[in-house]
Amino acid sequence: MPLEEDVKQDVRKWSELFLEVPNTHLGGFPACPFAKKTWTDNKVLVEVKRKHKWYKSELNGHIRQLDFNVHELLIFCDPYFNYSLEDFQTVIDEYNAWYNKKDIFFMGFHPNNPANEEEQEFLVTPNGDTPIIEDGLNYSMMLAQKFSQLQEASDKLHKAGYYDKWPKGYYQDVVVSRAKTYKRIFGGQYDG
Repeated sequence: MPLEEDVKQDVRKWSELFLEVPNTHLGGFPACPFAKKTWTDNKVLVEVKRKHKWYKSELNGHIRQLDFNVHELLIFCDPYFNYSLEDFQTVIDEYNAWYNKKDIFFMGFHPNNPANEEEQEFLVTPNGDTPIIEDGLNYSMMLAQKFSQLQEASDKLHKAGYYDKWPKGYYQDVVVSRAKTYKRIFGGQYDG
């Protein structure tokens, strides 16, 4: 299936160009400091939704088969998306409401809400220049990973000063809200 391979290659290229490179806006930290090693260790599983299949049914099947001892991250891509950003966010929220207590955290990226230089410059221009994107593939991405592992990694990055240069609003929306949810479910107080 050529589209499936194209999407998988595009996801890999996105990680290489935007997430893994030293980021000038983050004091030299990559946007995702663990991405390169996770890919190198073959711990990323990229799955592509099949045409004419139900989104949740396909995603649920992949989640049921997901073994965090084998793969640390599932990226579920949908090149056939026809849902709004709001509907997609509702699905993310539903999955988090159900799976967070089972130690799985979800986040997503919708093609109608790409990162922009005004709010997330570090995600758009990691080295100061916008990387050239050649393909124009459009697909949504749902990322699923072990919540405790994500929070532990985030806590280490916090201590290393990684978040010091993040935009404050983005930091609050992503890191603080996730940490508060984790502490509420698994105990303790959020101290960030």
